[in-house]
Amino acid sequence: MDSRATDKSRQKLPVIAIVGPTASGKTALSLALADMLEAEIVACDSRTIYRYMDIGTAKPSLEEQAKVPHHLLDVAEPDQSYTVAMYKQEASAAVDSILARGKYAIVCGGTGLYARALLEGLSMPAVPPQDELRQELNKLADDKGNQILHARLYDLDKATAERLNANDRFRIIRALEVCLTTGRRFSELATRSEEPYKTIWIGLSLHDRLKLKEMIAARFSQQMDAGLLDEVESLLDRYGETRALKNAVTYRDLINYIRGRVTKDEAMAECLKHNYQLARRQLMWFRANEKVNWFVMDQLSTRDVRESVLRMISESGS
Repeated sequence: MDSRATDKSRQKLPVIAIVGPTASGKTALSLALADMLEAEIVACDSRTIYRYMDIGTAKPSLEEQAKVPHHLLDVAEPDQSYTVAMYKQEASAAVDSILARGKYAIVCGGTGLYARALLEGLSMPAVPPQDELRQELNKLADDKGNQILHARLYDLDKATAERLNANDRFRIIRALEVCLTTGRRFSELATRSEEPYKTIWIGLSLHDRLKLKEMIAARFSQQMDAGLLDEVESLLDRYGETRALKNAVTYRDLINYIRGRVTKDEAMAECLKHNYQLARRQLMWFRANEKVNWFVMDQLSTRDVRESVLRMISESGS
């Protein structure tokens, strides 16, 4: 690709980033805007990157993907490791290609670390997965609990440990892996550079927390009706209890039901609780970005937001 063409495209067209908590309407807005702008969508979600994890991740349907070109969906198997550095490399290539063809790129999703790496110039350490070390750390956590890994990370890299939830085993192990392999703190190796794109940040939220809980519950009910339990059973039969499945909200709770560890009612209650906790974490993450233009979706319609975004694009000089 001609780098001069890419640089010129970057200057001409802004990237539109649609972020916010789960179930807030990001996909609907991205599809509506993409249709009006003839744009292409780059997924920004640490779960939709995996093949066959479709219903439980609320992945755009095949029909929706046929109407609008999507990138960074289904790029890894559920038993493969996929790092933030890998996402940044592949997503940057997709955005560059879209802009070089004179089209708008819409980055849509709720994974804050992915968004920061792609759009805010955050560079993550490109340390390859250390399988033996990961197995050792996972066994330690299985035997003595996730807290022991978090405490170990705290000793090695206090800044990263304070940023991560003690039960976020996957990211804690990744940080430990980097620290132990390089002999340096993960937080030191995660650097910031100039933002690569002119970005219009759009955040979707809800003022009424009860309404957000209702939307999460309604979507979960639809997912169950659509065959979510069968999807999880099929993934278990094919791949086993992989890290991707055990670290994904909804999947891990339904796995516990399928394996007989909890009742169905208990699993469904945990699914709702963990999805709401995820939504709160996502809101906290994105509210730290002062460039996000927030829209309250229990007070506005998708059409209202769409028209506001179109005005922002026009006013940006594009």
